[in-house]
Amino acid sequence: MKNQDVDYICKQMLHLDWSPVLDPKALEVLARCDSTLEQMFILGAYDFIRRRCPSVPKLSTSSVRIGAANYEGIWIWEPWFAWDLDELPQDKRGGPSALLFVPQFESLEKSITHDLALFYGDDNGSPKWRLKHIIEIDGYGVHKDRREKDGLRDFGLSYSVNRFYEETDKPLNWFVNIVRRDAGLDAD
Repeated sequence: MKNQDVDYICKQMLHLDWSPVLDPKALEVLARCDSTLEQMFILGAYDFIRRRCPSVPKLSTSSVRIGAANYEGIWIWEPWFAWDLDELPQDKRGGPSALLFVPQFESLEKSITHDLALFYGDDNGSPKWRLKHIIEIDGYGVHKDRREKDGLRDFGLSYSVNRFYEETDKPLNWFVNIVRRDAGLDAD
């Protein structure tokens, strides 16, 4: 993956008038996504956060160790302004100091891989990461006839899986549902 690919996704597929310039390590992490749709969801979340911050949040990479596995992710520095939504109670309007998007996260409980894991960090310089959300992004063409089977993948897990669907959840808007869930509100 190259920055030219990121530019194409942002401008031609997401219809944005900008695109981030990623360093080689961040490009490598983004390339680990299983589909362009998953890449669109990460870039769309970054745009959602960027639009709500007074300055463009820095992007880099970081790693987190879970069990025996070490995962690299795309790290967004100081994303907390994205949680300052008018619809949220005043005491729920603070996001994490750091956010890490980890593609292709392996469950510790089943032999399955999740599209994304979101880790929240407690510091914007040297965060201690904690797993906050597991994300599945179901493309319509691939998943339309197997929705029931997709749901069975989540059965028996001790954690919840946030499922997003290509036909109803858009890459530029899905992240607001994560913010709402963090505030204890049901997502739309």
